[in-house]
Amino acid sequence: MLRVVFFVLVLVLAPTAAFFLWAWGVKIKEQRRVAGTLPAWQDLPLTWLAIVGLVCAIAGFIVMFFTQNQGYGGLFAQ
Repeated sequence: MLRVVFFVLVLVLAPTAAFFLWAWGVKIKEQRRVAGTLPAWQDLPLTWLAIVGLVCAIAGFIVMFFTQNQGYGGLFAQ
């Protein structure tokens, strides 16, 4: 029972924490843009978002390959 409650709390709190971290980052970025100290690599946020999304998708497929038992792969599946 405690495991289920913990799992649900993580699923609720993780996106909430991610949102507040994102909002904090946006505030810092705006302050740097106004001050003129914004690094050049932050001019393309969608490019970085796409790169991170691709890396996460690849990592997800690798995790699924090693944990799911589909007759192939599933090296750590029971």
